[in-house]
Amino acid sequence: MYIHVQAWAGSAFPYADETQLRAALESFYASATFKALEDDFSGYAYNTGFVADGATGVKAIWNTFNTTIPISVEASATGITKYYKPWRAAVDETCNGEAPCVMTQPWGYFFWRAALQGLQDSAIQNIVIALIASYFVLVLVTRNVIVPLLAVMSIGSTVVWVLATAFLAGLKFDSNVSILIVMVVGMAVDYAVHLTHFYNEAAGDRYEKAQAALHGVGVSVVGGAITTAGAAFPLCFSPNYQFFYQAGVFILCVAFYGIIFSFTLLMPLFMVCGPTGETGDISAMLRRLKGGAPDPKAKHAETEMPSRTAD
Repeated sequence: MYIHVQAWAGSAFPYADETQLRAALESFYASATFKALEDDFSGYAYNTGFVADGATGVKAIWNTFNTTIPISVEASATGITKYYKPWRAAVDETCNGEAPCVMTQPWGYFFWRAALQGLQDSAIQNIVIALIASYFVLVLVTRNVIVPLLAVMSIGSTVVWVLATAFLAGLKFDSNVSILIVMVVGMAVDYAVHLTHFYNEAAGDRYEKAQAALHGVGVSVVGGAITTAGAAFPLCFSPNYQFFYQAGVFILCVAFYGIIFSFTLLMPLFMVCGPTGETGDISAMLRRLKGGAPDPKAKHAETEMPSRTAD
């Protein structure tokens, strides 16, 4: 538009002050030259428009510019940001308090960057909310306030490693991944909840309770992970269907890391610092608050861990 106004104004351009520029712009938009440009260029009026009123003339003006973003850029927050930041810096240097401006791209990459950045921030918040919700659900299931803490540590570790592996595999944060991230927490809970519940219901010392949990549901947990991974594996070979491929990678990683952390983190934590007896038991705490005595016949009665030597 700058070139077109210059060609239309001739020797009068550039103008001496803002008042003359405002008047010239209004005349330009009412001229036959502007009408011809509208006919020659699709969307010319929209992309070189301005807002004016009768009292002050031009109040705002907007222009388009070439962002030099390649058409092959990946529609993700991280993929667009490296092109967005240089233009953002250039606009900030040009604009000031007297002539403020806003850089926007309603139907382009900058618009999607803002949307994807919002999805990314909300996904992180949803992970935190889901982990907190998982804790309270496990509290209701186990009626214990300590056992779920250890389970949430395992679930959180699974989520972190799934995200790390997925992004190292080349996935970028987009609208599909924002959905799958929240799904990861729900799937990761499944591997820890059965072992946690069985540990809490078993009797004996820490080692015996952990051993009972492994004997009781260990095979079932492994079997569930194998069937889940088996269902996800074919999805990893669907490159033409991006969502299916991404879902396959996430589900496969959840099954793998869910097993890894359930057996190499959660169970060792139970053996080292898992609660025994009435420790952390909500019913016992309520009974103590009412002045009751410990239940000597509780099935979780703590016993000293016997020494174990090789046969």
